[in-house]
Amino acid sequence: MIYFGLVLFCLLDALRATFKDSVTKLIWVAVILFFPFFGSVIYLAVGRKNKLI
Repeated sequence: MIYFGLVLFCLLDALRATFKDSVTKLIWVAVILFFPFFGSVIYLAVGRKNKLI
């Protein structure tokens, strides 16, 4: 249950976020979808710092 919540939270956060480049959003969504657990953890550690809003 926590696993799916983490992946869903990261995916929704990446989709709603505004990044410096539109390709960055696409890359983060792809990373989260193809590597759900590790992609989510990496997004939380690195990706959220790259958001504009």
